[in-house]
Amino acid sequence: MKKSFSAESLERVHTFQRSGKWCYRFETAKVDGKRCRQQKGGYASEKEALIAGVAAYEAYENGGAVAQASSMSFADFLDLWYERTKLNARNNTLELREKNIRLHIKPALGSYRLTSLTPALIDDFVKDKRAAGYAYETVERMLSNISVALDYAIWPMQLLSDNPARLIRVPGKEFAPLSNRRPRRRIEDDELAKIFEMYPFGNTFHMPLALGLYFGTRIGETIALSWDGCDMGALILAVRWQIQRLAMRGHVGMYYLCEPKTAGSNRSLAFDAQVILPLLRRWKQQQHENELYYGGDYFYNYIVPAKDYQGRPIKRVVSLEKAYPAPGPRLDLICTQPNGKYIKPCTLSYQCKRIRRAGVHDFDFHCLRHTNLTMLGESQAAPNDIMARAGHTDYKTTMTYIDDRPDMQRQPVKIITGKVKDII
Repeated sequence: MKKSFSAESLERVHTFQRSGKWCYRFETAKVDGKRCRQQKGGYASEKEALIAGVAAYEAYENGGAVAQASSMSFADFLDLWYERTKLNARNNTLELREKNIRLHIKPALGSYRLTSLTPALIDDFVKDKRAAGYAYETVERMLSNISVALDYAIWPMQLLSDNPARLIRVPGKEFAPLSNRRPRRRIEDDELAKIFEMYPFGNTFHMPLALGLYFGTRIGETIALSWDGCDMGALILAVRWQIQRLAMRGHVGMYYLCEPKTAGSNRSLAFDAQVILPLLRRWKQQQHENELYYGGDYFYNYIVPAKDYQGRPIKRVVSLEKAYPAPGPRLDLICTQPNGKYIKPCTLSYQCKRIRRAGVHDFDFHCLRHTNLTMLGESQAAPNDIMARAGHTDYKTTMTYIDDRPDMQRQPVKIITGKVKDII
């Protein structure tokens, strides 16, 4: 850490270890003649504890203002901002944000004082990244990190009066090569038939592929669908959770249960009694037969309390042979391996690679969601119904999933012909 904090702050803040975690403390004003101190722990490294401690001390000394912006480097401010974002950002977001800061933003802009950043410097940064071959979306995420951090410097930190990144735009969107990001598309019917020939009923991946196509659910949502949320009488399937991998640099990953991507993604989806209901009943019976076949080697899935790398509580997903005592509530998943274990997102993604190798170009699991919404559009489903089924909060987002296909023109042509045939 560059010592752009005041020497007094660095001298006043002390760091120490307790139970394997780093802590900071500093003396505050006496109360009733007695010495008082402020301290906080739970940091993974001494550096994190020191940065947080200095920020807390300078906030204390300045009545809430963290530090004098004139003496703070952008690198040090990014450290402060990143510590703040740990409180409410998802773990995968934090992983990508940390990588962007460490590998790109700090090396290029970190040595500048926070107050000396200009629109021209930030514009040069994004132009240089594009010139170096980084995809438009990748540079846009870097710029977003910079801009959101500088917004935090304006409020609540009150270190800046304006955001120099506010009007900067990443160049070359119209020329961004498709090869940088695999285009999602509507998978044609003959290609879908080919996929389900590769993964027939009884195969581990048949059900997630079938449910992903029928319901348009995301990969994490699909593998987290549970029998508890499946009402076969009312023909309703609830989407309440997703399974994600917890991955941070320098740590071994684990899988955990978290809420869907947005508030609108928490939804209940209707299904039919002719296709999906018989499929679900047949698969539930197959799972029962699998359990009898594997006997004591069959696995149950459980939700176990754990903490992420910021110390926040999470719901870890673990598989244990059924003879073991239950470590937590059972997670009765619809999509499982033959031995009962849950399916990892990376395992399902690898099968998508096999599908691409088999000739279904550009395929990934999200293409099933794209296909589902386009099929609804082809059938002239009401826009609000498509949006609700997708779990989107605005129709503009939904429209990005729906391909403009010739079939979609037939129903509008039929309607307008009926209206004007006797007029023109």
